[in-house]
Amino acid sequence: MSWYETAFRGEYLDLYYHRDDEAAKGEAAFAAEALGLKEGARVLDLACGAGRHVRALQELGHDVVGSDLSPELLARAEQVRGVRADMRTLPFGDAFDAVTCFFTSFGYFDEEGNRSTLAAVHAALKPGGAFFLDFMNATAVRATLKPEGTIERDGKTFHLRRRIEDGRVLKEVRFEGDAGAKSYTESVRLYLHQDLVRLLVAAGFDILAAYGDFDGSDFTTDSPRCILVSRKA
Repeated sequence: MSWYETAFRGEYLDLYYHRDDEAAKGEAAFAAEALGLKEGARVLDLACGAGRHVRALQELGHDVVGSDLSPELLARAEQVRGVRADMRTLPFGDAFDAVTCFFTSFGYFDEEGNRSTLAAVHAALKPGGAFFLDFMNATAVRATLKPEGTIERDGKTFHLRRRIEDGRVLKEVRFEGDAGAKSYTESVRLYLHQDLVRLLVAAGFDILAAYGDFDGSDFTTDSPRCILVSRKA
């Protein structure tokens, strides 16, 4: 199995425990404003996980569907309309006013797979629909990457090792708990801002804005995030 079929299970929520519903409220509010969403807009949250951004967008008055490949995370997505789907082949047609993709949930595949993801997002949007892509700032990651770390959470210990190899960020995750030890390696393409712009334009999007974080600051090479808002041309 590919790493993304192994990684996104219950332990994932323990590892990223700080990414909770409260944090999602502010992120969703910023996304809705950046997208210019009107109340009742139809939104697809791509790679929704356990649905925290879906719930936050619903609270803002939008009609939201979440999609994810992980049946375990979808099972934990309370108060969410969740659809199990591979992001490269979304089963929706041009049904949505906007698509959101939070927390670097892009770049999992090879170049062809990542281009297929953007093509699927484009196809899922209505004419003139908008896409909110929240990605890591590759320049900042290269400058600040911590090679190792340890996190303890709810009786589990996570040992993390990180490196950059062949244009990808690799994170080796080994966790120990009552059920024993397990491990996997996350692998995400390290796209620079200009790489993402190039891919989006090639997929048929017009770039509307670039932000460096959820506070609305302009994107720079020192920004913590690379957030791009684009529109289906």
